[in-house]
Amino acid sequence: MKAGLEALQTRHDPETAIADFRKVLEHTPDHYGATFQLAAALEAAGRRDEARPLWEKMVAMAESHQDTETAASARAHLAGDAGASEAVTMQAGLDALYKRHDSAEAIAQFRKVLEHNPTHYGATFQLATALDVAGKRAEARPLWEKMLQMAEASKDIETADKARARLHSTP
Repeated sequence: MKAGLEALQTRHDPETAIADFRKVLEHTPDHYGATFQLAAALEAAGRRDEARPLWEKMVAMAESHQDTETAASARAHLAGDAGASEAVTMQAGLDALYKRHDSAEAIAQFRKVLEHNPTHYGATFQLATALDVAGKRAEARPLWEKMLQMAEASKDIETADKARARLHSTP
């Protein structure tokens, strides 16, 4: 499972991830995470027709676990609704960062949002924050610089002040 996630989210290699998630599902056909991630990997590889039955399975699995967030994400993928999918990915990042204190997962989720929408205001701010939490301040700095420009352009004084404060703090 871990190898598949690394292939998909870190190396952006959906084909390797597909093979890894299929191995997990050979041993545990109803593995919740592997089903979801295989669907995501197939979609990332441009194989939406193969991903569709897995997204349908995920809706049923998520509903049976009362996991409304995952069910909504799977439905968004089925509908081809990138906006809804973006919102679900954003929420997953927020949950990872603020509820589970998992900065690595949060970073991965916010990067997914920014891959599809490089000027996403919230994802830019949250990725910079998550990188800081993870101790990757040098990597966060260009995002804080971008955030400052975005905040000033939209006259968001509070966010601009936060970005300025971060940029003036010592690493």
